[in-house]
Amino acid sequence: MTELRGLAQKASEFEKLNVKVVGISVDDQQHAHDVWDKVAQQKITVLSDPGAQVIKKYGLLHAAGHSDQDIALRTTLLVGPNGIEKWRRVSQSVPDIPTVDETLAKVKESQALPAERTRAECVLPLTTAKRLRQVC
Repeated sequence: MTELRGLAQKASEFEKLNVKVVGISVDDQQHAHDVWDKVAQQKITVLSDPGAQVIKKYGLLHAAGHSDQDIALRTTLLVGPNGIEKWRRVSQSVPDIPTVDETLAKVKESQALPAERTRAECVLPLTTAKRLRQVC
């Protein structure tokens, strides 16, 4: 939850870069709402994906990863306005999750590269059960 809290604290910096931060949780809607309200401080969209459909599309499902339940691999994604993934970091542990400043640096780096930009980019941090991951 530390990553999500940090992203919420710097939400205005992402907005200035025309980046939308979206969290996705494998947990139910009530848990996603609680996270949006208490952790993300209502500054970041938090979606519920209890069937892990989005997580599977990104190839980030860790089947039976926690108490025989499917969870998402801790991942931060940067998806460009054309829907193409620009950067991915799959974290091996909680200390390996990128800091908000590292994520901001990757956004700035990707925006410095020549590319067509017609819509906002999206940062997607993903986490395990009862933790948040962000996906577009």
